[in-house]
Amino acid sequence: MRRAALALMLALAAGGSPARAEDAPPFVAEGEIVYRGSAAYDAGHVRGPRVNMTLSKDGTWGGNLLGKDVVLTVKPDRITGAGVNLAVSRTADLLTVEGLISGIRVKVKATRDELVARVGNGQLECTRRPDGYWALKGGPDRVAAIRLKGTADRLPDVPLPQWILALVGSV
Repeated sequence: MRRAALALMLALAAGGSPARAEDAPPFVAEGEIVYRGSAAYDAGHVRGPRVNMTLSKDGTWGGNLLGKDVVLTVKPDRITGAGVNLAVSRTADLLTVEGLISGIRVKVKATRDELVARVGNGQLECTRRPDGYWALKGGPDRVAAIRLKGTADRLPDVPLPQWILALVGSV
């Protein structure tokens, strides 16, 4: 309560007006990953049971990821923060992300037709079927429980860091 009052006083003293929740644009998901859980994202948010991150005015992403409060700095080849160190590599055909989030190993390799993801003990290996659904490796009849919706299905050309944060929050 005291922080909110202080923030209000500082905003008013600087000649500004306080930000209100109703001033923020509504969350409209542009992509979603549904696997064991679900996480959706737009340009400035990632929301799901295991991830709740928001893009701040200074360009960092802050919130909760896998039960830990984090502030992340995002560069084209790296996502970092306290307890987070992910190396990112993207070409026209391949997206790879590898590193640690709060001591949990993360390894992702994604192409248009193949997705291999490991987050701690969670693991997913699947290929895209001709009808657009994903099949678990081992046969086209084994439909995977994963669904990639909206921009999340444009592998490897997906929005970062939103896509990887949603995937981590879903696997």
